[in-house]
Amino acid sequence: MRKNIKKFDLKRKFGNTIMISGKKKTGEKILLKVAKRLQKSTGKNLRNLIQLSIINTTSTFKLNEQVVKKGKRKAVRFNPSFISTDPLRIATSLKSIKKVSSKNQKAAYSYEKLTNEILASFILKSQAVDQKNEVQTRILTNKRYLSKFRW
Repeated sequence: MRKNIKKFDLKRKFGNTIMISGKKKTGEKILLKVAKRLQKSTGKNLRNLIQLSIINTTSTFKLNEQVVKKGKRKAVRFNPSFISTDPLRIATSLKSIKKVSSKNQKAAYSYEKLTNEILASFILKSQAVDQKNEVQTRILTNKRYLSKFRW
């Protein structure tokens, strides 16, 4: 998977994921601030740091919600699905990093939240990594759902 993450693809995908209300310049500014902050805080290569944080939060499965109506009642059923391609896995991991960092209330600015989340996922102590592990264990404990899935 590491081979498939290219430098320009990573920048473009990360910028598009961070984009706020359709403004690409805002996403690029946040990405630049995140990059500067990561370089100052760690002496490691920025690209490798982001790649490892993406790899640590990448999941092979996802849960899809399905609303089932039985008369007047509605029931939500979760169907596991396999994420087949690497670009989709990368996109889902970037979305999960952004989602968890937006919920974080410790930092004042969005680039600080994103930086903290990337560093935490690099060390495997992030909420995004915990969510990934929880989903993986939840799906793999119910393997009977995967019997109908075509590999």
